[in-house]
Amino acid sequence: MTSASLKDSDGKEMALMSPEAGQPGDNEIHFRLSGPLSPGRYVLAWRTAASDGHPSRGSIGFTVVGETVAPPLATSSTSPAVRGTGDNTPSETPGNRAEAGEEEEDAASPANSLARALLFTALLAVIGVVAFRVLVLPRARSLSSELCQKMARRAAAFGLVASAIVIIVSLTRLYFEARMMSSIQGMPGSNLNQIVMQTLWGNAFMIQVAAAALAVAAFALAMRGMRIGWMLATICAVALAITPALGGHAASSPRFTSFLISADFLHVLGAASWLGTLLCVMLIGVPIALAAEGGDRWGNVASLINSFSPIALGSATLVFASGILASWIHLEHLSSLWTTSYGKALLAKLLLVACILTIGAYNFRRVQPQLVREEGVAHLRKSAGIELAVGFLILLVTGLLTGISP
Repeated sequence: MTSASLKDSDGKEMALMSPEAGQPGDNEIHFRLSGPLSPGRYVLAWRTAASDGHPSRGSIGFTVVGETVAPPLATSSTSPAVRGTGDNTPSETPGNRAEAGEEEEDAASPANSLARALLFTALLAVIGVVAFRVLVLPRARSLSSELCQKMARRAAAFGLVASAIVIIVSLTRLYFEARMMSSIQGMPGSNLNQIVMQTLWGNAFMIQVAAAALAVAAFALAMRGMRIGWMLATICAVALAITPALGGHAASSPRFTSFLISADFLHVLGAASWLGTLLCVMLIGVPIALAAEGGDRWGNVASLINSFSPIALGSATLVFASGILASWIHLEHLSSLWTTSYGKALLAKLLLVACILTIGAYNFRRVQPQLVREEGVAHLRKSAGIELAVGFLILLVTGLLTGISP
């Protein structure tokens, strides 16, 4: 969705033809003039929205000298340009950058950032529930079938609530997106239809809501002990894991698009299998194991954690590797980490990830061997709580990061 207006020094608007897409991969949109321009000063004002849902706008001033023919004008969603022939001399006005940032500030606003962070939290919870049931419980050999079934039913109820939250927050994000996009053409109704049906962000939104709605039904079946419920929930979890990549920076990148989508998908899957599953272990598995009558309660907790640890280790490795590769492609230059808004937010996320990796390593080396005693479980609850708190801080920074253009 793109619009532009061309005015002369007296404020008179020049007629522009309908926008035309540039060559694939050139990140440009062209506007042709309906007639030649007279010598004088002109300002081209543009508004556009990238495929990841980020709107932006700006203006370009240029001077026409002598007799000219009608030149094609081109704008880009990231760096607008004017192309002409003959005696046209395009120049960028000093105020362009200030004007171009307003909508991006809306995309990175506290409300928008918080909505994205809550969405990521709910997504990680849904995927973590599935990983807890499919990967952790079958490996916990010391747990009785009765305890496993009880944990699975409790996890299904938690997954149902998390799926419903995904739907609610997704609709909230659609409202924020429509409010930003309405400034592009001034037609909120048609913009809403265009956002959902004609953008990559809208396609990801529809997949997300549909998968979350199906997940609600799947978890409802799983709560009744039906095996098909967990099969459907697993499919929904995979679909939900790829939606942030389909509607974010990865899908709108002009280079290595498929690779970035795959990296983001693995990044979300790894984070959910680590933090989302840890949340389920601490909120569902450990309390049920400790509340069980008879048997070795501490041994049950130790079995549960020992089953989770290899999954956490592999998932953390996946998160680190996919995140570093994607960051390298988005930034291009190391200095961007401290010279751009995106880089600074990314640097904060990397520092928090380093902290949580350290906490996870401490839990694995020092806390896990102590789980056969009551003191060890108390220590686990404290250290795991800190790990999850840092994880939520990472999600808050990620909510801000995804609202800033690389």
